[in-house]
Amino acid sequence: MNSLVIAIVVTLMSFIAPLWILHLRAINNADTKAIKPAALTRYGRKIASAMTATLLLVPLLIYSQIGRFNDWDKGFIDENIDYLIAADINKNAQAASEMPNNKIALLNLAYAYTEGGLYRESVITLDKLLAIETDAEVLGMKANALYYRDGRDMSAEVLDVIAQALVLDPNEVQSLLLMATHAYLNRDFQQAIVYWQQLLNSDNPSINRASINNAILKAEQKIANRIVTASE
Repeated sequence: MNSLVIAIVVTLMSFIAPLWILHLRAINNADTKAIKPAALTRYGRKIASAMTATLLLVPLLIYSQIGRFNDWDKGFIDENIDYLIAADINKNAQAASEMPNNKIALLNLAYAYTEGGLYRESVITLDKLLAIETDAEVLGMKANALYYRDGRDMSAEVLDVIAQALVLDPNEVQSLLLMATHAYLNRDFQQAIVYWQQLLNSDNPSINRASINNAILKAEQKIANRIVTASE
């Protein structure tokens, strides 16, 4: 975020600087009897300063409010892993290597791989965990890892893993969130609402109800906009 703000400021200044140069040249060449040159200079610089502040602050303010707000439903493979995430992966990989049958160690490693966008490695780790014990939450994690590993493809393999998870737990959070996200991305807003509403009705204390309610409102707005467009 900080690097992006700096880049925005530098880019804007590259446009503002020439305007300042032209403005100062205009003041220096001004020939007026109504205003003394010194007063003209002070007045002109105040206007230019105000314009500069506006040009810098408005884009930054807009970005701070709406920048990247849709990223909640996007997963991607990131080959350039942040060094802190890489350190976390290395730590958990070491723990899993020392305790290959430890469920907590394997689960932490799978989480670390997912955080780093290494979905293929996450799937491999989750398979090791499932070989020890079949668990609905782990199956939900695997479905998500498979989905993003293959570029957000709701393949037969993903659907099979989701089905296994929902047999064990009909309200398994990761599986329902994945299906809701996929439906939303494919503009099946009504189906996405159905999955989100199922989560809300499950009384699961671990879900973020505020985020789900916001997602439902957004989907309902999309449906309303579609109806308006179709009626025009």
